Amino acid sequence: MIMNELSAVLFMTSAMMTLDAYSTFESSPWTAENFGGDKEKMSSAREYLYHAVGFSFSYAVMAAVLAKSWWPVIGSAIANAYLIWLYERAFARGQSSGSKGWARG
Repeated sequence: MIMNELSAVLFMTSAMMTLDAYSTFESSPWTAENFGGDKEKMSSAREYLYHAVGFSFSYAVMAAVLAKSWWPVIGSAIANAYLIWLYERAFARGQSSGSKGWARG
């Protein structure tokens, strides 16, 4: 029973760390969508997306090695897959609308 509980904690902690990494490295998907028409800002946003993925997945692998469990990697992989999809969708929406910012004028 304790192993199941520990696996759940490892899974949730790693998924949450992935969300924290995105909060640190990347603006919100809404912001990405509003600047998606600006190629320079899109390039910058994608660079930070790569940093978020790299950091969070490295953290998960290190946690998995220490815990001798795959659950941190699984939690991070699921969270990363969702967030990459979410940001890529926001980038595509911004590009298709030509949005380059919030202000009009």
